[in-house]
Amino acid sequence: MIHIKKHSNHDSYKDDSYAFNKSQPRKKNHKDYYMNSNLTNDHFRTVKAGTLNVCIIVLPGAKVDRNSTDNQSVVPNRVKRDIAAANKIWKQYEKNRLIQGVTFTITRSVVFLENISGIVSNAENFPIGGASHLTMVQAMLKTGRKVCQNADVYVFYMNGNRFGPVNFDYSSTLAVTYNSFPLIIMTNASTDEYLLAHELGHFMFITNRFNETDDPEPFHELDGNHNRTPSNLMFPTPEFWPTVPEITSEQIHKALNSRVFYS
Repeated sequence: MIHIKKHSNHDSYKDDSYAFNKSQPRKKNHKDYYMNSNLTNDHFRTVKAGTLNVCIIVLPGAKVDRNSTDNQSVVPNRVKRDIAAANKIWKQYEKNRLIQGVTFTITRSVVFLENISGIVSNAENFPIGGASHLTMVQAMLKTGRKVCQNADVYVFYMNGNRFGPVNFDYSSTLAVTYNSFPLIIMTNASTDEYLLAHELGHFMFITNRFNETDDPEPFHELDGNHNRTPSNLMFPTPEFWPTVPEITSEQIHKALNSRVFYS
């Protein structure tokens, strides 16, 4: 989750009773290959490269830089930019040779021109907590699975400049990655091109196959999901990021231990 505090701050939404399960069906044709390992059991080796299949759903009012004449299945410019940024940062090269990294592919992109029954189009009106929140999330996942049967994660672009109400400390949530569902929500205010890359990082850490979900260099003991270095992609706020945020080889290695790449 990315917050903004007159600028920014960040966390992931938790619904522990619906946590990811290893038995969940996952797309299996990732065409990954393995790093050298001293471990004799292949089960514990880490893939050198993996592909994450992303389903894009754009709800009415979301600002995604598309022409009104575009077909609904045309990938909007903002989405292309966000996915390109994620592909740029989550790979490590040495002398133009890929050492390790994740490729993000769009399985399908759909722009909805009318409201979907059971789902608010404006993220500012999203119910926070309780049964109504869970019902909304389940409706979004049901829609996502109808649109893309083989996606690993569903990314919804929504109208509104924040997710839910303004927080007690006057901060606002710009984007959300759920701890218990393969769901990311991007609002109109999540305009930095690397914010989706940040949220996808949360998704990969959350789905760690060893349940080691913290960043390799945790922000602090109460927030292990983020990195402690201000210029790092996984820092709690993009306020201090350089033009291109930093990422470490340890973070890429950690991302490659997502269960998505081992089904």
